Amino acid sequence: MSTKATVAYGPNFHLYKEVFDENFIYLELEGVSFEAGYNRVMVPIPVHIWEVIRQYPGTDLSWSDKTNEEIESYVEQEVNERLMKYEQAENDQHRGLIALCGSLTYGSADSPRQEQMEQGVAYFKQLREHQQQIKQAIEELNKTNRGK
Repeated sequence: MSTKATVAYGPNFHLYKEVFDENFIYLELEGVSFEAGYNRVMVPIPVHIWEVIRQYPGTDLSWSDKTNEEIESYVEQEVNERLMKYEQAENDQHRGLIALCGSLTYGSADSPRQEQMEQGVAYFKQLREHQQQIKQAIEELNKTNRGK
């Protein structure tokens, strides 16, 4: 199973993210020359590929401006919905699938509600912090490039 999430593609390029990697976006080019050195790779991007790529957002920053209250409210809603679906599941197999869905964020749906809430809030606060760091890095690069 591939962990690549395609952003844009064409006959000789593929712009993608790795599902569990929020720090990079990857560009594969075929049939294009490149230069490589120690800690450096330079790939000239054909202008028609660049024009396609620049139409797509690089990353989701929707959590960067969320308050603690907004995060807690969102998590509470999601956990309550998970618990309701878990309790209403028709059989153990269905219950097992529901318990697994969202488990990276909240833990298993058969865990106590408070544990799921704590894990979910911690996850989204960490996500917010990561997105704030990305946003700050973007702002710093924009400041640097405005001076040119």
